[in-house]
Amino acid sequence: MRVALVAPFGLRPKGTTSARVLPIGKVLAAQGADVRLIVPPWDDPSRAGDRWMEDGVEVVHTRLGPGPMTRIVVIWDMLREIRTFQPDVVHAFKPIGYSGAIASRTAGGGARRRPLVVVDADDLEGPAGWAGRRGLGIGGRLRGAQERRTLRGAPCVTVASAWLAEYVGGLGVPRERILRLPNGHGVVASRESRVPSPGGRLDSEPRTRNAGRDSRPGTCDSRLVWYTRFTEASPDRAARLLAPLLRAHQELGLTVLGDELGAGDRGALEAALARESAGPRVRWLGYEHAIGDDYLVRSAPAAVAVYPMDDDVVNRARCPSKVPQLMAMGVPIVAEAVGEIPAYLAGFERECLAEPGNEAGFRARVEALLGSRPKRVSLAKKLQRAADQWRWENVAAGLLEWYEQGLSSQDRSA
Repeated sequence: MRVALVAPFGLRPKGTTSARVLPIGKVLAAQGADVRLIVPPWDDPSRAGDRWMEDGVEVVHTRLGPGPMTRIVVIWDMLREIRTFQPDVVHAFKPIGYSGAIASRTAGGGARRRPLVVVDADDLEGPAGWAGRRGLGIGGRLRGAQERRTLRGAPCVTVASAWLAEYVGGLGVPRERILRLPNGHGVVASRESRVPSPGGRLDSEPRTRNAGRDSRPGTCDSRLVWYTRFTEASPDRAARLLAPLLRAHQELGLTVLGDELGAGDRGALEAALARESAGPRVRWLGYEHAIGDDYLVRSAPAAVAVYPMDDDVVNRARCPSKVPQLMAMGVPIVAEAVGEIPAYLAGFERECLAEPGNEAGFRARVEALLGSRPKRVSLAKKLQRAADQWRWENVAAGLLEWYEQGLSSQDRSA
């Protein structure tokens, strides 16, 4: 089977293409499919025109035209790649922008042999979702209109969350044409395969004086880690949630690991933490994939990950891939039970899940892990075992068969 995966944007700086589209392509290639990933690098211009093979997936970046010609050149190149590849399936990721336009154009026909068109939704993009959160105004309304139109017209739809499955069903897409496809995680080296510095910390990380001891009130041997893109929780609420933990433990620090998606996101969080007198206790690290993974794995024995989540429609619709990644790396985690997070952490409600907005319950779970290294170690091992079901090769195992069913249905109705 020939499968063309259509990305919404480049491999960086956003995560959908690198963390969702490409891993799905690798699973399909491992199952014997001929896979071409078509990338419009409008936000990653240094890769324009690049082409390479990666784990069986042919990764193709379109060109970028000059100024106002960019959109025409990108669309032209994407359609040309599909035309020359002659795929059985075109799977377009996100129902907006370039990928949404390609899905609508391809599903609309015009060729003697139409491929099966599948549209993937991993966020709510319109005014009720990201467009509203970012204050995009009329542009957001246009995005929402394209989102609804593309999803309604798609022969088949994959969704990253249960909330999105309900939303797409509400648009009139039959349930049998909707496949839930949550985010998974890739292969991550175990803690045992790496050599941590003493106490499980990175060599560059300041050592606390009582590492390994929990006996003195107000101290602990661990560190809070927030792996984030600064979009999960409002800065003020996150600061109110986390600052009391830092005040209660005089040697406790917070490492914020991540890069902002919108200009000023990190600055807003820095200011909020400063207002709570927690600024000096925070260490800021950008997330370069290999370096970030290495940090998390090596610091796991001394880390407690925190994952605040505002209970709004954007977060209910999304599927945070950072949660199964943290589980797989053996990092104990405490999160608010919003959207898909309870599915990832099913069975760990008492240790890991706080009801949305229950700040006391959230901090109590963090405190329980900060106060006991044995609890952290035991929980980490259980989370790693539970993370196996969220490996991409398991999450996307049935996708190729689902394509085949969609093709058969399309042939019967032709």
